[in-house]
Amino acid sequence: MLSDVIFPSRVDRHSNLLQVLIFFIFLGTGSLVLSACASNQTTTPPSHKNLFRSEDYVVYQLKTLQSPAELAAKFLGGPQHAWIIEQANPDIRFRRGNAVVIPLKERNRGGLSADGFQTIPILTYHRFAENCSSPLCMPSRTFDRQMRYLKENGYHVITAEELLAFLEYRRGLPQKSVLITMDDGYRSVYSIAYPILDKYGFKATLFVYTSFVGVSKMAITWNQLKEMKANGFTIGSHTIYHSDLTQLKQEETEQAHLTRVKEELFGSKKIIDQKLGQDTYFLAYPFGYYDQRSIKMARQAGYKIAMSVKRGSNPFFANPMTLRRDQILAKDMQSFISRLKTFNPLILK
Repeated sequence: MLSDVIFPSRVDRHSNLLQVLIFFIFLGTGSLVLSACASNQTTTPPSHKNLFRSEDYVVYQLKTLQSPAELAAKFLGGPQHAWIIEQANPDIRFRRGNAVVIPLKERNRGGLSADGFQTIPILTYHRFAENCSSPLCMPSRTFDRQMRYLKENGYHVITAEELLAFLEYRRGLPQKSVLITMDDGYRSVYSIAYPILDKYGFKATLFVYTSFVGVSKMAITWNQLKEMKANGFTIGSHTIYHSDLTQLKQEETEQAHLTRVKEELFGSKKIIDQKLGQDTYFLAYPFGYYDQRSIKMARQAGYKIAMSVKRGSNPFFANPMTLRRDQILAKDMQSFISRLKTFNPLILK
């Protein structure tokens, strides 16, 4: 009888797959038996008669048309974990009568596999316009096309907080994860990029240098930043004056340089904290330049993640204070797609 099936508390993911497939077949051909057997159980509550559970998995027969997001809200604490169910059931249609596997424990927080490891691309933009040709300006139609590509091809746009959890080995990420960042604090981020991101359900991380905020019609305002933050965007520091932290200015002494770097890092964090009521712990180095001294001082200021503009994606074992980012400068789709490296193959045999 089906009610006598016992799932072990700890099973290997791959060896369990065959058991689950057999179980699916059994469910598909014996749902009437399931109902009959379940009615004789005394230890399982009636509301859970289609639910089979171990410490590691739930095998659940769908009673209606239920989405992964609805199942994640029911079993995993929130709809944002829908990707866990989607990845565990790549060939299952979520409709009445089908059975799905719901993992209850994260088994691969670092995105490691036998043939390689997961990497997270970080895309960097600066300003936007309806039409423009500068490398640092992205036309609105091109940006919309890029975001549509991410949406239609199964990419998950994550937050900086989710990236930090991944780097600290606290949480796994969807297989095709990408972080979107925007530097400096141009108003076009609010007026052009923000509505496009909202259309596709995406969030971004903004790195602003505080002396620029609100000073002209080209600059984003603190109220606009507050609105974006309230809608799930992350606001990080790009220092106060966007000055190179690694080089002495003309006629600048070593002591004056240290004082300037400290002001740029500590001072910008303090300003953003006060203006937005937060603990700012994300930083983008001006021009992407850093050295050991600026890294050390950034840590002392309280930053947990700091980003360069060196090209490449980031595995979970990357140094969180020297993360790589790809500046999206070209306007063609092929260049954009080439920046979306989410897996690094590695043969260990």
